[in-house]
Amino acid sequence: MKYLNLFFILLLFFPTLSSQTIADLFTEVPDTSIMNLTKDYRLKIVKNHKPGKTSPDKSTDLEQGIYYFFEILDLKNGYLKLSGAMEGHIQMCYWNMEDKSKLIAVYQEGCGPGCYVEKFDFYRYKNKVFTPLDFKKIIPDVYNDFIKGDKKTIEQLMEKDDIAASLLFDLPRNGKNITAKWGNLEPDSKYRKYAKGNRMVLQWNNGTFRRGEVFWK
Repeated sequence: MKYLNLFFILLLFFPTLSSQTIADLFTEVPDTSIMNLTKDYRLKIVKNHKPGKTSPDKSTDLEQGIYYFFEILDLKNGYLKLSGAMEGHIQMCYWNMEDKSKLIAVYQEGCGPGCYVEKFDFYRYKNKVFTPLDFKKIIPDVYNDFIKGDKKTIEQLMEKDDIAASLLFDLPRNGKNITAKWGNLEPDSKYRKYAKGNRMVLQWNNGTFRRGEVFWK
């Protein structure tokens, strides 16, 4: 009877034990998506994680050569945000697909002085294999959707006024949609002359994303 009870306990928890968390995927994703940090090094970052960290601990982390930390590590929602020895941050999340695979996104934002997209990788993950996907087939090109009026005229006006704009993204911690953020280099008030808004919610569409409405935030 004791062994039978143990069997049922293991059966109950097996899906949880065998399923992979965002921390596991962070460790296993190709090095090229995480600044060429090795799998062993990323495993150290995971093991070193403490909730509420705002910087590496000089007395322990730096002595061990660990220069990165998780601002957010949300295992339940499958989302993380990595900060540390870089100008910017990395976000990572996944979506569960109907065929039991996962769509994985790794987004790196660089800054200096303004912020920009340094890397935005997508993978299909199934049977422990990461298959790279074409970003352009997943995320629509929405930069010009924010511009008010004729694109060429607005671009010339912005150049004359010495105003530049970038397009950044926030991966979802809750829900499935990605948020596109336009502007970013100046106060929002300076962009209202040229743009219809500074945000767009990219709607999840079973493996790709559709344009949403432009709005101000």
